[in-house]
Amino acid sequence: MFRYTTANKVAAISLIAVLAIALVAQTGCSTHTKRLQAPRHDFFSNDLPAAHISLAKLSKKRQDHSVAELDLAIVDLFRGDPITAERRLREVRAEWEELEQKSLVEQTSSYLTDDSARKYSGEVYEKMLIGVFLTLSSLMNDGVDAESYTLQTLNEQQEIVAKINEKREEPLSDLFGIPPVVPYMRGVMREATFHDNDDALRMYQLTSAMLPEHPQLLTDMQRAQSGNHSRPGNGVVYVIALVGRGPYKIETTAPVTQAVLLQADQIVSMLGDYSVPPTLAPIKIPAMSCPPKQFDLIGLEVNGQPATTTLPMTDLERIAAETHEAQLPSIMARTVARRVIKKGTIYAAKSQMNAGNLSSIALDVAGVAWEATESADTRCWGLLPREIQIARLELPTGQHRIALEPITSGRPSGPKTFCTVDVQNARNTFVMGFWPDKQPVGQIVISK
Repeated sequence: MFRYTTANKVAAISLIAVLAIALVAQTGCSTHTKRLQAPRHDFFSNDLPAAHISLAKLSKKRQDHSVAELDLAIVDLFRGDPITAERRLREVRAEWEELEQKSLVEQTSSYLTDDSARKYSGEVYEKMLIGVFLTLSSLMNDGVDAESYTLQTLNEQQEIVAKINEKREEPLSDLFGIPPVVPYMRGVMREATFHDNDDALRMYQLTSAMLPEHPQLLTDMQRAQSGNHSRPGNGVVYVIALVGRGPYKIETTAPVTQAVLLQADQIVSMLGDYSVPPTLAPIKIPAMSCPPKQFDLIGLEVNGQPATTTLPMTDLERIAAETHEAQLPSIMARTVARRVIKKGTIYAAKSQMNAGNLSSIALDVAGVAWEATESADTRCWGLLPREIQIARLELPTGQHRIALEPITSGRPSGPKTFCTVDVQNARNTFVMGFWPDKQPVGQIVISK
């Protein structure tokens, strides 16, 4: 299973130093979830200033940086600062794109500790949702780049699918990983130009392919075909409700499959003169979890009169689970390869040092401790909603007072929140709020 080479000699000589570095590094990484727990609790408790202060400090840590910045973007957005939110999201997106080409040092260090040693480069669903929240942040400001963000997100999804399919026997669907809200919002914006109804119709049709039973989409498609954005003297208000607490990672164990062993063998063959054993004990990997929703929909009143409710447009839990499942063999393969390399390094150390019984036992103990430091990488974007829901209201021009309240089984189940919207003729206005529970957090944000 392991062949002794000159490279092993170097590994053996530096084993003690490697173990010390790995143990220190892992001690810091193991508390990642705990470090993020307090500011995320502050946010969900509607203490956005406290959440912002804590997340800003964590953002300075190398391994927490990108996820802290993503959480900060959500905090900024619902503090009424979409400009800063958009900037943070753009910076994380650029960082993750750069990390697509990982350095050898970064990659090697992760095989001496675990995936937490690497700079976090995001899950597929998180990359898609950066595009979603870039679009929303732009809409809440001037909307100049909102359409471009939707197109960039759709293009990135195609690149991601093509890359994943290179390692799969059964190719993923062309619609894999697309948040339906992306083409839907693109359709909304194209329709509002009054000369791109064909594009709007295509986007609504794409959304309908993912949500075939959505009751609003048929009306949207019919409206796009007719070219009637709104009746004369009316404008449109889109209410975007972020509902529930979103998906996050937890640590679990999983058995090693033959497909995983094949991928692991390819990894270790590139990194050294090792080979993968035929069987391995279960390994630690991240799994997706998501709290249940506290209510169903957001009910809307306009000027004191019941109007409509929001309807689910994107299920973030489902997208996170499906995309994570597709990536799981690669995650497990890295974990298996890491275990093989660690065992091989211990074996090389024994051979190089001509270890006697006591020395051999000591090295075995060190090897067990080394492997015990390993944990699943549970870094993630922690302030996401579970669902994105949308309602469309066509209203006469002028100011309107809108009440928003949680609805469960058709009945109010939470307090009303009010906002005033200035509807403009033949134009779209966007209203957005976040209800992780029955109480909203932060502000109801209205587009400028």
